Amino acid sequence: MTALARMLHLNSEPSGNGNENYGASESKGDTAETPIWKVLVFDSFCRDIVSTVLRVNDLRDNGVTMHMLLESQRSSIPDVPAVYFVQPTPESIKLVADDIARDLYELYYVNFSSSLPRTLLEDFAVQTTASGTSHQIAQVYDQYLNFLCPEENMFSLHFSNAFEAIHSPAMTDTAMGTLIDKIVSSLFSVLLTLKTIPMICAPRGNAAEMVATRLDAKLREHIMNSRHNLFAENADDVVAQSRRPVLVLLDRDLDLGTMLMHSWTYQALIHDLYDIRLNQVSITNADDAGRISKKAYDINATDAFWEANAMLPFPEVAINIDDASNAFKREADEITRMGGVKSLDEVSNLDMGASTKQLQRAITTLPELTARKANIDMHMNIATSLLDAIKDRQLDVLFQLEEQLGRQSKASIIEALNDPEKKNPQDKLRLVALYILANDKLQQSDIDDCEAALKASGCNMAPLEYIHKLRNLNQMNASLASPALGGGSTGGSAGPSGDLLGKFSSISNRLAGFTDSSSLGSIFSNVRNLLPSRKQLPVTSIVESAMGSRTPGGLGAGLRSAASGGGSSTAARMFEDFVHFDPKQTRRGNLAGSNANALRGSMPSDGAAQEAIVFVVGGGNYIEYQNLMEFAQRSTPRKHIIYGSTDIVNASGFLAQLSRLNETSLG
Repeated sequence: MTALARMLHLNSEPSGNGNENYGASESKGDTAETPIWKVLVFDSFCRDIVSTVLRVNDLRDNGVTMHMLLESQRSSIPDVPAVYFVQPTPESIKLVADDIARDLYELYYVNFSSSLPRTLLEDFAVQTTASGTSHQIAQVYDQYLNFLCPEENMFSLHFSNAFEAIHSPAMTDTAMGTLIDKIVSSLFSVLLTLKTIPMICAPRGNAAEMVATRLDAKLREHIMNSRHNLFAENADDVVAQSRRPVLVLLDRDLDLGTMLMHSWTYQALIHDLYDIRLNQVSITNADDAGRISKKAYDINATDAFWEANAMLPFPEVAINIDDASNAFKREADEITRMGGVKSLDEVSNLDMGASTKQLQRAITTLPELTARKANIDMHMNIATSLLDAIKDRQLDVLFQLEEQLGRQSKASIIEALNDPEKKNPQDKLRLVALYILANDKLQQSDIDDCEAALKASGCNMAPLEYIHKLRNLNQMNASLASPALGGGSTGGSAGPSGDLLGKFSSISNRLAGFTDSSSLGSIFSNVRNLLPSRKQLPVTSIVESAMGSRTPGGLGAGLRSAASGGGSSTAARMFEDFVHFDPKQTRRGNLAGSNANALRGSMPSDGAAQEAIVFVVGGGNYIEYQNLMEFAQRSTPRKHIIYGSTDIVNASGFLAQLSRLNETSLG
């Protein structure tokens, strides 16, 4: 958000902070006291970057009066400067040059989402010189912002269907190389934004290793050959250099199960059921008459309730909504009483006989109360829709089955599949896929029985068929290829599934006349203790191994300690075979292809890294993100982890990719 705000202030605050400037002329930019009102023009990709973190009112606060797509027809707005934010492509260069030739705006501040190749810069210069308009270009900047940032510690490259593309039989070597280069370019931008050069590790043999190799080469070339090292700002910061993060690059193949899991936390439930795209949630509802209505809600980075509740179990969130609503009502009642009106809607009729101090307090408090009411209403509406979906799809029962999936019998799975109350075929498919991934010793006859029950339920079997093919192709270790679904828990347990279902059985009826949040707390009053088990997913276990431990003896000791039990031992053994790179090493190849112990010299003296950047090639989700955040928070000392992926995908989107891949593999 800071980098985008700086761009919107004409790159003036702070000036030139790590951006390469080809500017034909300098601009003083605008300040908080004297904002320069401007228009913003972006392409569709850069629009998504901006809209993920900034809303219309945020743009207005940064001096943007209008925002328009580069590809759209636009009228001339003379005497107004324009900020362009586009990808460095020949198409974008031509459209920007055409705008300048048409004299649409007064001055042009051109910003590219990533590095502008020299050939395109020269082409841009030729086009603007030919039209005699180059003097109107105030700035040309490389912003290195070709990624989305939906959360403070999360980023996405916004590459849709990357898992499908990587595994497609139609993917040529040239196309794969292009995709890898795009991933490397975006990761370079992420690292530049963070002002850090990490140590890099990745498993051998797949896309992650290709990304690691090329990213190491790009970082090394930039450090050694660039006239202006964009990472040099922190070069003399001894503390920063001693806390270099580990960049853990992983392939989605190592853990398919997490992409199919049902969740019980607020944020992950919303993403699973409604998707969260560009930090916006769209919910479709139907009334009793069958009329369909669609409502979109913006997830604001400044939403304190969202920040505090996104990772909490949903029943606890529902009660927190109730508490927030009751607190709001008490404050609103006090304000309306002081103003002599019955509700906030009647504030225009304030009693002018009230004391000046009371009126002043009522007037100054009103905007904050109005914003709080809108926020509470938003979460209330989302929670109501989630409750309906939980009851309709029995998500509570499915979640509990998956929590103990490693100990479930075939009979219990078949019973769940044949249950007429579970009406969603996709939910059943996810359950069986997770059951198979969590039990590598299943007999083929057991698998056949489960698949027969799925077919009887009308499930599309294509995703499951492709999972079988992928497991056979990669010879996956089942204990790592599923999210430790049968492992022991260190957190609260939800109890028998039948008991939980009974507690939810009357939700739909109780919501039928739901107009007031006062009943929401009572609905969940008996389920506050239903907490997800605290388990480490495979990605988290690998990250734990990659970050080492505080055990004397360095990283190797940390790995030996991790190997002493459970799923961590598999992760530790896998990590020992990773390839490792340190772009700061003078000679390339010092660490390439070596094992984990080669990083000892680059790690802190206690063998533990306190910061990590985790990137999954092929898609990630909020379940994995939250699991990593929980690991970071419970570590001593607390670790800092940033999670990213080619795209943030929910289960429906991932199953669609698997289905198309299966069809493609059949020819």
